Amino acid sequence: MRAFSILTSFFLLLSLCPCSAIGASEAGQKLTAEGDTVTKEYQLLMQIRGREMTAICVMNVTSDNEIIGTVVSEFGVKSFDFTYSDGKAKVLNVIGPLDKWYIRKVLRGDFSFFLSYYDQGRNVVKKKRKLTVMPNGDIIVSNERYKINYTFSPMQVEK
Repeated sequence: MRAFSILTSFFLLLSLCPCSAIGASEAGQKLTAEGDTVTKEYQLLMQIRGREMTAICVMNVTSDNEIIGTVVSEFGVKSFDFTYSDGKAKVLNVIGPLDKWYIRKVLRGDFSFFLSYYDQGRNVVKKKRKLTVMPNGDIIVSNERYKINYTFSPMQVEK
């Protein structure tokens, strides 16, 4: 029953958010250093049981491995913010259709897993989650319990 509620809420969000899919071939990466922080930008493709939502994920990584980030749709609507420190992620400022305790719990778990291992450059499998690093730099995080896939494609560097 809980899985059905999560699925219904995600479908509601997807129906409210007109977004287009982004191909992995458009991937690149933009890193800028400002003092002791590094900004990383990713194109994010979320696939939930056949539905797709695209967004942009921007993260500021400090020298002591604290991460502050946001996920924004391509139309400029902020979906949620997140922070990561001491091995735990927090999901903050969640958009209305996603602002349910069970959706925040899934997002918190998925982002904790992603942020724990994304910079190691290797594949990781833990319980019901899997992180795969592709040769082109894409990072795919799979939540096999709820059938959710996140594809993080590094943004292209503009010169």
